[in-house]
Amino acid sequence: MSENRAKPLIKYLGARLLLDDARSVMRGWYFRFSKLRKAEGQTARNECLLSEINIQMKWRDDLKEINHSRFHNMGLGCDLVNQVTVRSGEVFSLRRYFMGTTEEQGFRRGPMFVRGRIEYVAGGGACLISTLLFNAALQANLAILEKHNHSTDLWGEERFIGLGLDATYAYGRKDLKFKNTHGADIRIETEFREDLMLSCRLISTKPLTCTVSIATEVVRELHPEDAGSDRDSDGNRRPYRKGWIVRTERKVSGEKLADRQNYVKKEMYKPFYIANP
Repeated sequence: MSENRAKPLIKYLGARLLLDDARSVMRGWYFRFSKLRKAEGQTARNECLLSEINIQMKWRDDLKEINHSRFHNMGLGCDLVNQVTVRSGEVFSLRRYFMGTTEEQGFRRGPMFVRGRIEYVAGGGACLISTLLFNAALQANLAILEKHNHSTDLWGEERFIGLGLDATYAYGRKDLKFKNTHGADIRIETEFREDLMLSCRLISTKPLTCTVSIATEVVRELHPEDAGSDRDSDGNRRPYRKGWIVRTERKVSGEKLADRQNYVKKEMYKPFYIANP
């Protein structure tokens, strides 16, 4: 793969984007996509915090200097969506802000999992912003229209957030979309701090009138079909990362609202053999 990525390398990209737009038109989302930004420093009175999500990132020794690039991409991703206003009834689509995550946009080469091994492409690491936004929207009781987990549990026990709560982004293939069903405008605040903390806050002039609870459950543990019998040239069993089937649900309750479930999703993480460095 070329080290330079001025344009996204996706097969049939034009057709994929057209298909995504057509699907959005059919579902009534396309003409509701959010486009507004809220100017820095302008805040309304009586603003309420709907949700706040913080993810602590860490320097990974195995990535060495690539850490700087992935952190740069996270910061740039935060800048692209920070202070975006999603009006009541509008649909937020991460694709409209991230586009192809190319070097022309300022993204650097970061880690991305491709066909069982880590490759380094422009925009690697920026999907953490998708995860931030998804969790903030989930906690704020917004309607989740489109969300995709990563195909594998890449980091295993060192994962940055629980299974079922990650949200990936791939231009032309996987988007994050949610609808502002809150009944008032929402402002997105995102930042990547010097202490490597990723943060997202959803702000509105109308408070959240319900209590939101999120629960995840591992439904099944997955292993490669030939696990145990597949060995390397020295006769040792090849190490692999387990896969999972995970169920995520959201329940809401309140004084005038009986407990009810309004989001449920079952997702799969494929097991994979760990490639030799």
